[in-house]
Amino acid sequence: MKHKVLIIGGITLGMLVCLITLLVFAPHPIVQLGIKPICIQGEFPHFQIVSCSQIGHTPKAITPMPLPALEGQTPIPLIFDDDGSPDGMIALLFFLRNPLYKVEAVTISPGEAHPQVFTQHVLRLLASVGRSDIPVGFGRADPLEGDNSFPEPWRKASDSFWDISLPESPTSSAPLPAAQLIVETIINSPQPVAIFVSGTHTNLAEALRLDPGIRNHIRSIHIMGGSIYIPGNIESDWPEIHNRVAEWNIWVDPAAASEVFSADLTLHMMPLDGTNRITWSQSDAQTWSASGTAEGELASKILTMMLESWSVDKVYIWDLAAAVATTDSRLCPEVPLALDVNIEAGSEQGRTVVSDQPANALVCLEPDAEQVKARVDNILTK
Repeated sequence: MKHKVLIIGGITLGMLVCLITLLVFAPHPIVQLGIKPICIQGEFPHFQIVSCSQIGHTPKAITPMPLPALEGQTPIPLIFDDDGSPDGMIALLFFLRNPLYKVEAVTISPGEAHPQVFTQHVLRLLASVGRSDIPVGFGRADPLEGDNSFPEPWRKASDSFWDISLPESPTSSAPLPAAQLIVETIINSPQPVAIFVSGTHTNLAEALRLDPGIRNHIRSIHIMGGSIYIPGNIESDWPEIHNRVAEWNIWVDPAAASEVFSADLTLHMMPLDGTNRITWSQSDAQTWSASGTAEGELASKILTMMLESWSVDKVYIWDLAAAVATTDSRLCPEVPLALDVNIEAGSEQGRTVVSDQPANALVCLEPDAEQVKARVDNILTK
């Protein structure tokens, strides 16, 4: 009798173990059958079986990395060159509040925006954060070569600043041609200038054509663009354009990008490989808005617009991620690569190509997403 009881007990225990194993470690097919998975809490022998949904997930506390020390206590002069994109404007707001940098000029390239239209929005944006002293430049209407362009609906949205209201600008200064403003800013700066390029390379290429000597006074070039080891975002964003390998900022004016890549400058680059590792949500917008800073509140409005317009819970803010990497290389270790751009017409035009030549760029591929976001919060909300 005792032997029979032990056998029955063993069978019962075995069945219970199998059932728990199935429910805990194979929840996906169980859920499809309408059965909720279970989790086990506690220590032996005081186990407790509960619904997995009852277990809270406490967010890991992040200790933000401190800002780098200023070199010689002087902020780095910066030219901000964008193509009139929402992510570019959030990046600009980040730079405007960053004590490590002094934005000396803003230029708008042909890309998502019509440059002459969008410069008026930039003037109002700068006025809204008390920076009407910064000169603004407009680029040419078209790329240096070819007729690639962003989808027209995107450009129309940019023309209206995505229906986000901005105050009128009190400044009487008129925008200048972008290439001219870039050259003058570099020549008149007492120290080498950093350039952040988060759109097409058209303005910078034109400036180098206008005065090749400015390359001797450029501290570094920081680029959001390209796609190295992952697919591009042209066809995935706009299926009518059959190109799966290029990224928009390079594709719109590949000839200009090729000139910049071969100009013997110090290039730092964050391609889609890096930017797509970081996502942003409404909780980020709420954090920025709650700060009460002018830059944080406007950045919050732009991020909210992106989330609502695209009907998603999370978005990439490509240019913002690249801006953060620009200001602190510790947040994304760089690897040296030899990069070139395919300028030939066809389905691979604009592809960022890695060659076996000597490296001409330092590339950020794997950012620390948590520290990048912590840095943005620290800058926009303090």
